[in-house]
Amino acid sequence: MISRRTLLGAAALSLTPLAGCGFRMRGTFDTPFRTMYLQMGENSRIGVMIARLLKAGSSVELVRSPNEADAILELISQNRSSDVLSINDAGRAREYELTLSLTFRVSSPDGFDFMEATRLTASRDMTYSESEFLSREKEEDFLYRDMEQDIIVQLIRLIEAIRPHSGKGEK
Repeated sequence: MISRRTLLGAAALSLTPLAGCGFRMRGTFDTPFRTMYLQMGENSRIGVMIARLLKAGSSVELVRSPNEADAILELISQNRSSDVLSINDAGRAREYELTLSLTFRVSSPDGFDFMEATRLTASRDMTYSESEFLSREKEEDFLYRDMEQDIIVQLIRLIEAIRPHSGKGEK
């Protein structure tokens, strides 16, 4: 019978080659800042999702004042749109394209832009059937949530790639 200690040692040795190749556990990331202020609605779904991801996946501390922060993540705008892609024989919409766009920037409290205003966009196609009218709203909400998650992951990857200027914000 193999002991628990032997299994743990084997697992550690099997992961050792991955340490130098850039491998990291999913959900963890490094930010170039020790502290960050989120300038967006505290109760907005996007703000809550970003805060949750930053707290869970990085060592960055979210602060309550922009003056305490190495960086300020500002949500400039958030837009949702829906465009008709196709219509049925009766002239009613059969398929929609849902689009979500977020524009944000990352700056220092002294006004230096680590990242100028950047717009991230995601879209999804949604078919519509009059017989499934009641489920349309739930599907639309699900697709918007999915797009929000995709955009937030992109946003985090962009933040991770920032190189801070000399002064406040450097590690």
